[in-house]
Amino acid sequence: MEHFEFALDRIIGGLEKKNLVMTPEEKRTVAYHEAGHAVTGWFLEHALPLLKVSIVPRGEAALGYAQYQPQEQSLMSTEQLKDMMCMTLGGRAAEEVFFDTVTTGAADDFRKVTQMAYQSVTQYGFGKAAGLLSFPTADQDQGAQVVRPYSNATADAIDREVRSTVDDLYTRTVQLLRSKKEQAAKVAELLLRNEVIMYDDMVKILGERPFKPQDRTFEQITKSAEKEPKAEVSQKS
Repeated sequence: MEHFEFALDRIIGGLEKKNLVMTPEEKRTVAYHEAGHAVTGWFLEHALPLLKVSIVPRGEAALGYAQYQPQEQSLMSTEQLKDMMCMTLGGRAAEEVFFDTVTTGAADDFRKVTQMAYQSVTQYGFGKAAGLLSFPTADQDQGAQVVRPYSNATADAIDREVRSTVDDLYTRTVQLLRSKKEQAAKVAELLLRNEVIMYDDMVKILGERPFKPQDRTFEQITKSAEKEPKAEVSQKS
C-alpha cells in the first residue's frame, strides 16, 4: 500500500522537490490556500470528494496539491460545473479571508476557471451571450490561433458574462469560507503540522461530509483497485 501511495503521489503531483525550501510565511500561505480548496469542496454537493491534501512541494510549480475521488460520469450539469469552479477558486478565497494580502499562488487555478467559464458560455450552451451556438476557443497550451466566427459585440457580451459568472462564484466561495472560517483554520494548521492530511482527518475537523453517500476513503479506493481483475493482454502472432 505504501508503494502504491508513493506512485500515485508521483503521478498526480510529480516528483517531490526535496531541495525546495519554503519560508515559514510561504508554507503558511500554501497551507491555508490548500485548506481553502479542501473546505470549499467539502461543503459543495457537486465538488469531487476529497481523499488527501498535501503541502509537500512537487512537480514544476506545485507547492501543494490535493487528490480527489474519481467520479465515473460523462456529463456535467450547470450546478456541477459551478461547484467545481468554486472549489478551484477556494485557494485564493482563503488567502483573502485569512491574510492581509494575496499571492501569485492561484495563477493556475485562474487559468482553469477561465477555461471552464468560457467553455460554459461558448461551447456548452450554459450562457446567454452565445445561446445555443458553439464557438471554438484557443488552446493556450498549444498556442493555437483561432479566428473568432462572431462579431466584436458578441465577443464583448461573452467577456462580460464570463467575468460576471466568475465574480459571482468567487463571492459565493468567499462567503462559504467566512462561514466556515474556524474549521478552515483548523485544517490549515493541521496541514502545517503534518504536511499531509487524509479524508479521516477532515472528518474529525469538519464532521461527515453532508453529501457522503458517494464518498470513499483513499484506502477504500486503493483496496477496490487491488481486487479488480487484471485485463489479459493478448499477444499478436
